[in-house]
Amino acid sequence: MSVVPQSRLALLWERTSWKVCVFLAAAILSGGVAGLIWAAVTKLPSYAVGEDLSASMSELALSHIVDADANFTLVTGALGLLIGVAGWLVLHRTGWVVTVIPLLAAFAASLMAWRLGVTIGVSGFTQRLANASPGQLVQVDLQLRALSALLIGPFAAVAPVMLLSAFWPEARTATQDQAVDES
Repeated sequence: MSVVPQSRLALLWERTSWKVCVFLAAAILSGGVAGLIWAAVTKLPSYAVGEDLSASMSELALSHIVDADANFTLVTGALGLLIGVAGWLVLHRTGWVVTVIPLLAAFAASLMAWRLGVTIGVSGFTQRLANASPGQLVQVDLQLRALSALLIGPFAAVAPVMLLSAFWPEARTATQDQAVDES
């Protein structure tokens, strides 16, 4: 029987530090995608500029001010769940690392989603409002008003790690296999 040598990439993947670096990079990239999704799906309310150059917003539009926060919470919550499951699948044999890294990765992904979404979303509200003509609608900026929404992703990432660590079957060791064979 011949032994097939492992490739260098496979040997590198066995190192916990390499797994953590790749996992964090993938989480941050997925946070960028989440930021793009957040900016794309959020419908922002608008102020209507009157003849006297006053700006007003309807009550219905005022209720939509929180849509950006709600959409961010949904997007980063789903991303956090995915990061938690992926973190368990990649890191569950690394010991305590599986409890910390998905949490940090989800927080980094949430930060990336927030910063990228704000960067590519609508901005410059005060300048646009100052330059608006009567009858024009001026959309508010895409912003996260409740910064506590940044913690939804990490909380969502912890849930699958806790559940999977409780219910995932334990890996059999060589001594357990020998004990079963002997009985």
